[in-house]
Amino acid sequence: MRNEPIESPRFRTPQKDDTVDTLAMLRLLLRGWPQILTALAVCLAGGLLYLFVLATPQYVARSTVILDPRKPQLIDLASVIGGMSGEADELNSEVEVLRSRGLLNKVVDTLDLASDPEFNPRLSAPSPVARLVGAILPASETPSAQQLRDSTVTTLISHLRVRILPSSYVFEIAVRSEDPEKAARISDTIAQLYIRDQIEVKFQATEAATEWLTERVGTLKQDLEAAEARLKAFDAESALISPVTLGALEMQLKDIRDRLGRIRHQRDAGVTYLEALAAARTPVDRRAAAADPVLDRIAPAASTAFDARFAEIVAQAEQEVTRTEDQIAALETSELTLREQIARQSEDMIEIQQLTREAEASRMLYEYFLNRLKETSAQQGIQQADSRVLSQAVIPETPASPRAGLVLGLCLALGLITGAALSAWRELRNSAFRTARELEAASGTLVMGQIPLIKAHAKSEMKERLTARPASPAMEAVRNLRTSLMLSNVDAPPQVIVTTSALPGEGKTTTAIALAVNLALSGKAVLLVEGDIRRRTLSEYFPQDAGAAGLSSVLSGQIPLEEAVRRDEASGLSLLMGDEAAANAADLFASAAYRHFLEAARAHYDHVIIDTPPVLVVPDARIQAQAADAVLFAVRWNVTTQSQLEDALHMFTSVNRPVTGLVLTQIDRAKMRRYASEGPEAPYGSYAAYG
Repeated sequence: MRNEPIESPRFRTPQKDDTVDTLAMLRLLLRGWPQILTALAVCLAGGLLYLFVLATPQYVARSTVILDPRKPQLIDLASVIGGMSGEADELNSEVEVLRSRGLLNKVVDTLDLASDPEFNPRLSAPSPVARLVGAILPASETPSAQQLRDSTVTTLISHLRVRILPSSYVFEIAVRSEDPEKAARISDTIAQLYIRDQIEVKFQATEAATEWLTERVGTLKQDLEAAEARLKAFDAESALISPVTLGALEMQLKDIRDRLGRIRHQRDAGVTYLEALAAARTPVDRRAAAADPVLDRIAPAASTAFDARFAEIVAQAEQEVTRTEDQIAALETSELTLREQIARQSEDMIEIQQLTREAEASRMLYEYFLNRLKETSAQQGIQQADSRVLSQAVIPETPASPRAGLVLGLCLALGLITGAALSAWRELRNSAFRTARELEAASGTLVMGQIPLIKAHAKSEMKERLTARPASPAMEAVRNLRTSLMLSNVDAPPQVIVTTSALPGEGKTTTAIALAVNLALSGKAVLLVEGDIRRRTLSEYFPQDAGAAGLSSVLSGQIPLEEAVRRDEASGLSLLMGDEAAANAADLFASAAYRHFLEAARAHYDHVIIDTPPVLVVPDARIQAQAADAVLFAVRWNVTTQSQLEDALHMFTSVNRPVTGLVLTQIDRAKMRRYASEGPEAPYGSYAAYG
């Protein structure tokens, strides 16, 4: 027969919807219940192992300390010993004080925790892993006492938790330990030493303040004495003055300056008068310049008396000018002397005022620090802590960890998540086919049948199961396959049918036998040919005919077809077994003898079913398919991958012989229900209800 070129089937990847199908997710989880149960069992077993074998019970004891920021002091020394204000930053600072190494060092010393193996791991017996590491690696140096102490404090810090209770000034000190009594003892000790530490800090601050104030008071006393000595010495060296006396001197200087102004005016008037007398030449001018009544009464004729009187007036004027100049000189001398005295007295006044202020300042400082020293000295020994123990730790009766409910709950959640993840991962990486709809959508090839898994203790029992139970799910599935195959070409139903698969073990031989038995039981003359002469597995299903002459002998002409055919009486099926051939199998099937064999078989039988080798292993199936009317390709349910199917179908199309139909084989009916109930694939789960 002549085959027309046909396009290779196009494999299509189903479009993924971005929306989450909750029902599909639930079904996926239901399908993965074995993985989920296994993960749950492993995680719960691990949790139980941790709870009862690996984990060491830990007890937590809690004591509380309250901060009293408004506690009154007997003497207010806030500037010397600061109290707590209760601000958030101070509360957080106190939390760090409770967790500080300084405080915890005292706890370690008080309770001798350095000798406790729980807090000093070097005292405990080394673990097997530690012994193994010690045997491999060189021994480390022996730690010093300080290193052991630091290690113990570090361990104690890891066992300690301090927190501020909400909306309060209360600190909760929680200590974790393997021994409940030890946990309570450590918690109480931390609270007590914390309060004692506050008192010690205040005492040290008071002592330091007292020492500093004592030194400062001594220095200020010396400064005061020196200032007073300088003031006394200056008083002894300078004249006794006062601001009143200095004011009187300034008034006196003002009077002298006023008199000096008046006398200078008189002197200037006398000089002007004398110059006018000297400038007068005639008696009339002299009489006018002199303005003297006596001179005015002297007759003009008496020149001698006139001249004598004028000369006397000039002499008097000269004497008056000389007298005023002498007064001016005396007053200027007095003014200079008085001005120098006032300047000197002012400087002395400023100096004595400066010395007085310095002495007063030194006295004030001295008295202030002396009072502070007395107050600080009185405060020593009466300091009060800013905190007090609100409640002591109660010895816990039940361990705080491990918490069985939490551990088992986490293990349960981890098991569910791990199982679900494993199921999803398995689902994502599995490209096998579970429904005919998936197979058709991916390959673009018609699925003609779905055959469930036929369970038999041995391959030889499979034929008996098929013939003994004609109404079984398997036979109903084969009957549907036969119907689909025969109706694929109504005008010329296929006579020579080839069955193959991608790889061995995918159900092609079972499909060929089941189809042949079904056709034989329907009254047809059927010849089942073992086309896989390399492995010759058909003898495992028909052990009574093993070793008989078969296809190779017929093709080589050693025996005629009629003698090589074996008859199965139970089903009425004719068998042509495979036997060992001297020639290569592919060359044998490509020979003219093989074509003559098929022509003879077509003449004697209604249907010839040939079980061929897997197509991805050897080329025999593609060669034998050239002379066949139909090619059935077996796809093993949930095993054959999409890539394997794609490669196998491509091999057929490459030789211009496409596959007629696909058969989904070895379907697990129980598992099929999980996939067949998913929406559009539901019709393909009908065989799951059989049996």
